[in-house]
Amino acid sequence: MVVDAEPRMLKHQVVRKNLDSLLEGMSPGDPFPSERDLADAHDVSRETLRQAIRELLVAGRIERRGRTTVVAAPKVVLPLAIGSYTEAARKKGMSATRILVGWSTYGADDALAELLHIDTDAPVVQLERVFTTDGTRVGLETTRIPAHRIPGLIETFDHRTSLYAELHTRGITFGPVVDTIETVLPDAREAALLTVDTRTPMFLLNRTSYDNDGVPIEQRRSLYRGDRMTFTAVMGA
Repeated sequence: MVVDAEPRMLKHQVVRKNLDSLLEGMSPGDPFPSERDLADAHDVSRETLRQAIRELLVAGRIERRGRTTVVAAPKVVLPLAIGSYTEAARKKGMSATRILVGWSTYGADDALAELLHIDTDAPVVQLERVFTTDGTRVGLETTRIPAHRIPGLIETFDHRTSLYAELHTRGITFGPVVDTIETVLPDAREAALLTVDTRTPMFLLNRTSYDNDGVPIEQRRSLYRGDRMTFTAVMGA
């Protein structure tokens, strides 16, 4: 069987290419033409046009703001590394902060206890925050730490600052980490916290961090918007 080296472009792909060219002449925040106007201009059905629009949304070229669609700013590119993503964003010249969702303390279930090397039902402190860059909500982070390692954290920690820096001041030094990354869709609560719809693609990062003695420090679940974030990693030989 001979495979065509240059497969025929689908109609929505042709429209997408034309829309990419249109975006080259526009600036972040500019209003994007309506579906009706674009469908008429390209002489295609609304369904074909929506397929192209959907690809632009996933690629982060445009974004929804209520009932309107605007040209999106470039994606935030951050290193996949140990440390504070807020501080990494600020080093790139972006404004960045975290919004507190909530604190809680509860007993670890069997799975979490195994990850953190603690007894089942041992107290765990959970911190949930929304990560923002340049005023846009781009990530939802949930950090779980054995309570015995961080006495008084809820009362003294400023949630807008780096948790890693706070732990270092307490004499906790980070060693290796184990990351698992996959793509998912947000549930209704997550979508609401990130002000997106439930069809927005997400990066889900699950991380267990250890100290230099191999004792777990934290289990972190981070959900990042795939249309606004890109991660890079540097690996040795």
